[in-house]
Formats: sequence, structure tokens, C-alpha cells
Amino acid sequence: MFKMAREFNDKVVVITGAASGLGYALCKRFAQAGAIVAGLDKDAKGLEILADELSAMGASAHTFVCDVTDEAVVNDTISQVIDKMGDIYVLINNAGVSHVSLFQKIRVSVLKKVIDISLFGTIYCTKAAIDSIIKTQGTVVGIASVAGYAPLAGRTGYAAAKHGMAGFLNTLRTEVDRSGVKVLLVFATYIKTNLAKNNLSADGTPMNKERPTSGNVLMPDDAADSIFKAVAQEERQLLLGETAQASWDLYYSDPAAYEEIMLSLNQFVFEE
Repeated sequence: MFKMAREFNDKVVVITGAASGLGYALCKRFAQAGAIVAGLDKDAKGLEILADELSAMGASAHTFVCDVTDEAVVNDTISQVIDKMGDIYVLINNAGVSHVSLFQKIRVSVLKKVIDISLFGTIYCTKAAIDSIIKTQGTVVGIASVAGYAPLAGRTGYAAAKHGMAGFLNTLRTEVDRSGVKVLLVFATYIKTNLAKNNLSADGTPMNKERPTSGNVLMPDDAADSIFKAVAQEERQLLLGETAQASWDLYYSDPAAYEEIMLSLNQFVFEE
């Protein structure tokens, strides 16, 4: 069935994790389409750089320092966005953090931090924005991961967060579809961002080093363009990158084979 592409000119698009990486690239891509961009992040300095670049593009944009793990702060920030910019047409839940550490070794506080940002950050932002999004018949987006549908050794907390995000948003879709609201889940492969470099170790300190990856690594601008097109076409799901598609196909046809390959590519987690 042919789908009419959504237009974003003068529409409010809210993006979390906006100060770097994929979130930064998404802000630029939607700004190029004429959207009114609201960038949310804890990183005030990164937001200043983003604001300067969007201003140089001639974009209409505002940035907001926001900790997505603080429900009260999220509620206040989303209220500010609506008051200053209007009702929200697209919410992209992109903020996240990962870890590399075996479950036996990792502190529960680190697992909780990962889940709070990726899952509860998504829940808080979506809850605060949903009435506004229903008014515009807009779109809720979740940036998940291959770890959102398949196991990934050394990332139990990250997998829990992304599986949780997938379950939450897939179920939300069944509740809001009758209101004209669309929900898009993006299962992304590796993207060249600071996420991998900033992986948390077992005690919660940043690892400050990148680990080997399997398959092609996407550049943020390319990933942002694919996500932009998926939102415009009202897609339900985007398997972003060749590795994401191949992993999906293999895991749902032969999970044991998938796990064997995944473990062969992630032996380093047993050496941490």
C-alpha cells in the first residue's frame, strides 16, 4: 500500500540525547526538512555547540538541559517545549548508555543506571508528551538496538533496557493507533558515536575505549537520514544497517546459530 510521506515543515520535533552522535545528526536532519527542533540532553556544552550549528543553518530550534532519568525534570522540560514551540509532532527517544561487563561482575547500580536512561527515560518522555502528540497525530520513535530483540553477551542491562523499550513501544502502538499516532521502533546496528567509547565498566566508570564490532559501522548522518525517511513513511519498524537485518533473520530462524556467532565475536567480554 502506498504511503504519503509526512511533512515536517514548521512541525515540532523533540530529540533526546541531542548533544552528540546520532541525536546531534537527527537534529540537523529534521532541521533541514524545516522542522522546529527541540534538542534535549544533560550535556549543556554539547547543546551549545548544537544550537550554534542549527542557528548557522537558519533552523528554528531550542535546546534544553534535561536529565531524562528525572521524571519531574522531564515533565517540566516537555511543558516548556510545548509552551515555547507548540504541540509535539515527533518525539525521538534516543538518549542511552551501554555497558560491557558480565552479569556476575557488574554492580546492580550500573544495571539500574543503564535501564533508567534507556527505558525509563523513554517512558518518562513519552508519558509527558503523549497528549500533545495525540493532538498532532504525530509519531513516537524509540532508538533500540540489535540487543532489543536478540542476546548480546556482556550487556545484560542494555539488553533489558532495549527489550523493555521494544515491548513498551510495540504495546503503546496498539493503544494510540486509533488516535492516528504512529510508533516507530529502530533496531540499530553499530553507529559511529561516543556510545561505545563511553560504555560503562562493571563498577560504572566509563571504559574510554572502543571494542571490536561486527559488520558495517554506520555514520551518524547516514543513520539519521534512514530514520528520517522511516518516520516520513510512517514505518512501524526499521532494521538499521546490514548487521541488524542479518541478525534479525538469523536469530528468528536459528537462535542457536546466532548465539554461537555472537559469542565468537564477543569473546573479549569474558576477559574483562
